[in-house]
Amino acid sequence: MKRGLVTESHVVIYCDTCGDVLTDADGESICFDTTSQAISFLSVKIGGWIYDGDRITCDACTATAECEANGHRWPPTWQQAIWANSSVEADCHTCGITKSELAQEN
Repeated sequence: MKRGLVTESHVVIYCDTCGDVLTDADGESICFDTTSQAISFLSVKIGGWIYDGDRITCDACTATAECEANGHRWPPTWQQAIWANSSVEADCHTCGITKSELAQEN
């Protein structure tokens, strides 16, 4: 039986792109007993995290890469020509970036 303060090892999942840690609903990092257990968890593709056998990518980096490759997905009621001159915000359906955030990047 273990008692008191005991040092133990565990596996935590980090994004290879940005370094973000995989957390539960309360914002606490999820700890696994083994690397195999962590890989099995990722194979469920929980919350958009992807493991390709080599690299781990978080949901935010996955969404950003999707938008960089295929463009942003704006609400279907928005027309690009109207949207460009509008002061109303719209969020990309994929990555969540807003019109003003996109303008600041460019």
